[in-house]
Amino acid sequence: MAPETENAATLLARREYTRAVPLLARDLAKYPTNPRIRLQYADALAGAGSHEEAVGQYEETAKYYDDNGLTVQAIAVRKKAEKVRAQIAASAPAPPAPEPMFTRRVPKSPFFEVLSDEEREALVNEMELEQHDEGHVIISEGQLGSSMYVIASGEVKVFTTGKDNKPVYLAKLGEGDFFGEVSVLTGKPRTATITASQPTELLRLDKEKLDNALGKHPGIRKVLDEFYRKRAKHTVEAMIESMKKRQG
Repeated sequence: MAPETENAATLLARREYTRAVPLLARDLAKYPTNPRIRLQYADALAGAGSHEEAVGQYEETAKYYDDNGLTVQAIAVRKKAEKVRAQIAASAPAPPAPEPMFTRRVPKSPFFEVLSDEEREALVNEMELEQHDEGHVIISEGQLGSSMYVIASGEVKVFTTGKDNKPVYLAKLGEGDFFGEVSVLTGKPRTATITASQPTELLRLDKEKLDNALGKHPGIRKVLDEFYRKRAKHTVEAMIESMKKRQG
């Protein structure tokens, strides 16, 4: 890509947002339909203090993702916009009007599509956006788990402990995939270690937050349990069981 984009990415990594803004504005003028450049531009604007403009760029990026059926990515971007709105509200005499969380009736995401619109929104409102650098361990095998995750962007790798206590690579998960739901739904310890294989953004749902949503919408539990049962053959736990049978 153009040198300006490389320099802008470096400036963003260094958190030199004010210097990155004009470079990314120039890139966006060249490639107005590129959502990643627009998202980087929004991040730079937010970091430089141009909060209102950043929100506008975030919303335009989220709309692009919505229009292309990338619901998880749209939610992640709107979570960023929410944080910037909170900064605006903290310094403004009156809070801005809330923006709708969803613009699509049926998001094209396996985790969300099994829920009604009301149930889905209740869960999303309880989620937190978190970021992980390449190589960062997100969950560790054997630990008690109290959160599940949906990958908004990036990629993770799944490992388990094989013979001689050596790590065994199982799978790669990408945008829209999710993991950690078994520990949240059953209380079992983590059965695998999952690390970020590149810069990755996750939507995290803590068990406490899930319980909050269940208190308002008890039907969510039945839906999630049924969904887990239907996809049991495709979970990380199923991969581990299959590996143990092969090794046996």
